[in-house]
Amino acid sequence: MTFTEDVKSELVRIIDAEACCRNSELAAIIRQSGILQLSRAGGMGLNVHTQSPAVARLVLQLLKEHQPEARVFIRRRSAFRKNRMYLLFAPEADKVLVNLGLWDSQARILVASTTMPENNCCHRSYLRGAFIISGTMSDPNRASYHLEMVCEYEETAAYLCSIMALVGLTPRMARRKELFVVYLKEGEQIVDFLNLTGAHSSLLLVEDARVRKSMRNQVNRLVNAETANLNKSVQTAWRHIESIRYLDQAVGINNLAANLRETAELRAKYPEASLQELGHYFQPPLSKSAVNHRLRKIEELARRKGFGGTEQR
Repeated sequence: MTFTEDVKSELVRIIDAEACCRNSELAAIIRQSGILQLSRAGGMGLNVHTQSPAVARLVLQLLKEHQPEARVFIRRRSAFRKNRMYLLFAPEADKVLVNLGLWDSQARILVASTTMPENNCCHRSYLRGAFIISGTMSDPNRASYHLEMVCEYEETAAYLCSIMALVGLTPRMARRKELFVVYLKEGEQIVDFLNLTGAHSSLLLVEDARVRKSMRNQVNRLVNAETANLNKSVQTAWRHIESIRYLDQAVGINNLAANLRETAELRAKYPEASLQELGHYFQPPLSKSAVNHRLRKIEELARRKGFGGTEQR
């Protein structure tokens, strides 16, 4: 099963206790995926397609609350079970749509209502229904965070964005060929969406992936920083050694001032030591800044004698 299927299998098991919430969920399913069809008797039928048997059971249960005659048909596109298509059909669609506020009975047209559900629980139910019928989500362990819901019409996508904004989400909308996609890209936003819709088990999986990614990124940053510091220390030590060798050939180390001679000898003896470690070899020990000050004097003296090394910054 894909991660999307895992999320949907969790969401379809949630049956809201309040009728207004169940109506809001069904309204989202119809807005996202419903198709009106004229029946042979002249009536109006409603079709909802899905490839998931669990989603089909949920939609049928919600439809039967408004029309007991609703039924489900199974169509096979090949001999394989995964290619089954479930068709939910309500023969008197106008009655269902009127109850959901999606049908103008006088004009006999589908209305794109701009009225938002009154209760916050209905907002959550609407988002659950929209994702169940038209949503997908990338596996947080394998790809970047991405959750999207596909809408056939721009008005439907805009309405969905408005619902998401009411619950504190910041969705984006994009056109993909002839369709409109409402999506979330930030991990925190996706976690909030799963929490709002009730997919708490999936939420924990996403949070677990976020924690592991965060730890991995932190380790990578620490390793990169340590590597950069090590490279810088190696380059600095190499510059010190080259300056000391040049001075030894030019004037001789024994001709340097006592403090610089001691510093040059210790640096040549311990080329891999950091400045702080090198300070411990002095008697008495020197601080890191004191060692650095002496080495800078040695480099400056080498440059005055003609050494072409890069100036320490």
